[in-house]
Amino acid sequence: MFTDRVEVTFEAGHRLLFYKGKCESPHGHTFKVEILVSSENLNDLGFVVDFVELKDKVNRWIEENWDHAFLVSGQDQELRRALDSLTDKKVFVFEDGNPSAENMARFFYQKVAEWYGKLVTRVRVWESPYDYAEYFERAAQ
Repeated sequence: MFTDRVEVTFEAGHRLLFYKGKCESPHGHTFKVEILVSSENLNDLGFVVDFVELKDKVNRWIEENWDHAFLVSGQDQELRRALDSLTDKKVFVFEDGNPSAENMARFFYQKVAEWYGKLVTRVRVWESPYDYAEYFERAAQ
């Protein structure tokens, strides 16, 4: 099995709705997204995927949607109203839950799977140099 890995770092803010602790307040992180794609076979050039192509797609999507954005739960009406009152803003809404590292990893796994199908094996979202959440789908038994 061959595995390729790319990573992209970006800045974003979020808060965890209904969380009782520091993360219930709006705050920011330097996030890192790590994408792993795997295959038993290589293409004609000897690649699982072209690193340049994958990193370009990931960078472009992150830049347009998450970089220097505020990531917000679709249920967080108070924060959404506050952000809507700003003239210059970038907001990305997680309709199905909190913008936790876990939900970000699942969301981005699904995004990369749109581009590369079953080659995507794992996505990790780091919210600090020491902490990450990882999403992958179990193989059929």
